[in-house]
Amino acid sequence: MIESPATKLLTIVQERKRIPLEELLNCCPELTWNQVFSLVDDLSRHALIGLHRRGVDYELRAVS
Repeated sequence: MIESPATKLLTIVQERKRIPLEELLNCCPELTWNQVFSLVDDLSRHALIGLHRRGVDYELRAVS
């Protein structure tokens, strides 16, 4: 079964608990920066992940 990009991102964040956005981008070389950010935006708006600013970077967190 082929996993959707949104499911893949959500799985990575849930497994890692916390991951910097730049590191998440490295986990998904088949996606562009814009695709990843769009998916992150959608997942965070639906409260499936948390998006937090850390200095000039962003960190994704699993929602408990």
